[in-house]
Amino acid sequence: MSPDSKRCFVAIEIPDRIQVILSEVQSEFRPRIKKASLTRLGNFHLTLKFLGDVEKRNITKINSTVEGIVENRKPFRIEIGGIGTFPNLYRPRVLWVGLTQGANETTTLANSINLEFGELGFSNDKRFHPHLTLARIKESVNMTTDSELFKKFETVAGTLMDVNHLTLVGSELRPSGAVYTPLHIYPLGRRK
Repeated sequence: MSPDSKRCFVAIEIPDRIQVILSEVQSEFRPRIKKASLTRLGNFHLTLKFLGDVEKRNITKINSTVEGIVENRKPFRIEIGGIGTFPNLYRPRVLWVGLTQGANETTTLANSINLEFGELGFSNDKRFHPHLTLARIKESVNMTTDSELFKKFETVAGTLMDVNHLTLVGSELRPSGAVYTPLHIYPLGRRK
């Protein structure tokens, strides 16, 4: 990455109180995924669009594009729940938690962002599945026998939250893990 670019994504940030709950969910799965990179406390977010390395001179255009998308969108609520894996339970690489409320609003918002950014020359995401990454699994493990553990988190108590804004987040990859920095806040439902 050049010094004139920044690795970025547009996301829904997750409040600290819910991050603690997600960390507790991770600990329940720890015995099953011993060789895994767990999302660190403070780093949970719901990515709507990964932008990759963006030249700093294009940040203003990104800001105006997202502001245009969200200015007429009403705030909404999401609730976290439902554990899954990518690509499947037989050979999972990513352990994630989804949404039990607000998935439609989140998906509609992400699809609008994807469409607008496609016109700006960014890659077109084929499909969007609202989720928060709990862990990246680094070993071969079959999780098809973990149905009781998955059922336990069909809902995750205490995770209902308001989505009042989106955030442009800068990501710096370090040997100790990614460091995320909010770069810009986009309030929902506010005309310029």
